[in-house]
Amino acid sequence: MTAVGTLRQELEAAVLERHCAHHPMTQKWAKGELGREAMMGWAVEHYHWVSNMPPVTFYKMAKAPADVRRVILENFLEENDPDKPHLPIVLRFAEANGANIDEVKRGRGLPTTESWVAFLMRAAQESWIAGMAATNIGTESQSPLLYSTLLPALREKYQFPEEIIEHFWLHTEADVEHGGRAFEVLERHCTTEATRQEAIHWARESAKMRWFHFDGIYLHYEMGYKLR
Repeated sequence: MTAVGTLRQELEAAVLERHCAHHPMTQKWAKGELGREAMMGWAVEHYHWVSNMPPVTFYKMAKAPADVRRVILENFLEENDPDKPHLPIVLRFAEANGANIDEVKRGRGLPTTESWVAFLMRAAQESWIAGMAATNIGTESQSPLLYSTLLPALREKYQFPEEIIEHFWLHTEADVEHGGRAFEVLERHCTTEATRQEAIHWARESAKMRWFHFDGIYLHYEMGYKLR
């Protein structure tokens, strides 16, 4: 097998080093032991992350080849479908756990969330390979394992109705396809050792930053350390 043929495995291994499915908050959540405040906080911080991502998307597109631009744009349009936009689904979960949605929209994320957004912006400005490895591999490809870890507890222990936890089951399925497209694009274009290592580096660092983002949620909303 060639080095290019193993790129997906190397990217997946880099993300698994700090996959948020294994974060202490996730593990507590999967046992049904995480407080409602922290679940609300997860949704609030997820909103502040995603709502700040459009510039990252278009920085990636600005530097990408035509075939890659199409993939990035397809993902963006799916996430922002006017008939079923994804952010209101996250806010629905936040509200079910006690959030005031008007206050959420007027607010801003924790410093750890802002740091994560800034990191992803820097990656997208570095190169389209760095941007795609950071956003689509280091971050988005985590969703199937992360959310499938949480869904049993959300249904059986917390007993949320399906419409409240739509974000989790929707992205367990949708991000398999989104992540798959990104892996295919990087395998097609990362044809030198330098570009392969660039992709692996940014995927690994992005997984670390998402873990840091989870640290902030866990410390602030569950453990009571006021980060803002």
